[in-house]
This record gives sequence, structure tokens and C-alpha cells, in this order.
Amino acid sequence: AMLGFPAIAVTDRNGLYGVMPFSEACIAKGVQPIVGAMLAVARPPEIGGEASIDWLVLLAKDDEGYANLCKLVSSAHLDRPFEEEPHVAVEKLEELAEGLIALTAGAEGALARLIADGQQLKAEAYLDHLEKLFADRLYVEIARRNDAVEEASEAGLVDLAYARDLPLVATNPAAYVDPSVHAAHDAMLCIANSAYVESADRQSSSPDAWLKDGPAMEKLFEDLPEALTNT
Repeated sequence: AMLGFPAIAVTDRNGLYGVMPFSEACIAKGVQPIVGAMLAVARPPEIGGEASIDWLVLLAKDDEGYANLCKLVSSAHLDRPFEEEPHVAVEKLEELAEGLIALTAGAEGALARLIADGQQLKAEAYLDHLEKLFADRLYVEIARRNDAVEEASEAGLVDLAYARDLPLVATNPAAYVDPSVHAAHDAMLCIANSAYVESADRQSSSPDAWLKDGPAMEKLFEDLPEALTNT
């Protein structure tokens, strides 16, 4: 509300844990809550990547979308082998895609990962699949958080969006409210993953994963104003 956002989305990973308090707080402040989730999806076998699991951002467009999102999140935890990480098979996504808006999840999505890995044809095949599922409810997502996959895939993502007349959306997935909280968030990740702060190979918190306002986002993507005009 202080940043002047008319709306904001919550996208917990494979969960809807924060939806109720988040929605109530947004409504109390006159901000539209958007309910979503980061869903782990097994990459289609024909696209390649044995046992590869990627992320996809799903946002509920309407009541049907919310109901389908609940089913998908439940399926991610219940309908998979116990020894595997929570995820859904692509067939489940095909069954429950109605009412959902999809973002390609930036560097954590299969599209960016395939492009960064030099697998252009597989990236295009994966995008074909997403277009069939979501039609006019699909957005190509780009982010700039000094991530190697983001940097290696951005030009290819922009080119694909232009070539297919798909809308681009620039995001800054936020995990904490402002830069002062970065160290605390990094420590919380260590606790969650039973790792030491000094460990070199642990999951770490991005120093750019804070809630940036409109001017900060415009500055971050000032070299792509034309591409992002309509998003």
C-alpha cells in the first residue's frame, strides 16, 4: 500500500500457505490480492531432461482457476512417489489448466533453462506446449537478479515473445520487504536447509529479492521500454 501498488500476488512454492492472511491484509489496505503459486512441474519426456523438474508461476484468474490451483497443489504433494520432491506430472497440468494465468517463471522455468543451455528447438517445443495449455493466458517472464540463467536466456526469451506475439512481463520475485532484511532471509534459508552460513555450496538469498517499487523496476528495465509497454 505504501508503494502504491494497486495489486500484488502471493506465490508460495507448491503451496497456498499464506493466502488467507495475505488476502485479508491486502483487502484491509485497499490492495487487490492475486492468489497464485509456484508449481513444480515435471518436464515432458519428449522435451528432454530425464527427471527434470521446473517451476511455473500460476495465478488464479477466477473461481475455477482457484479451485484448479488447489487441486494442483494437493496433487504435487500427494500424487508423486514419496522419495521424490513435490511436483505434478505435465498430464495433471493439462487436466487442470482452465482459469489459470501462467508465467514462465524466469530463470527457474524450463523455457529459460533450455535457452540458457543452448537447446533452442526444445525451448520452442516447450513453449508450444504452454501455448496449447494457456492460450491467451500465457506470459513470458523475465527478471534481473544477477542470475546466470537469467542473463543467458533473456535475449532468447524476448525474441520468442516477439516472434509469437506473446506478452512479456518483467518481475522481481520478492522474498523480503527491503534490502535491510537480506541477511536475515539468508540465515533463514540456512536454517531451512540445515546449512552453515559459511558453506560455499548452499542455497543463498539473492540481494535483489526485495519488494521494488515502480520507479525501481522502470530503472531496472529501462533498456526494454518498448518490449514491456503493454504488460
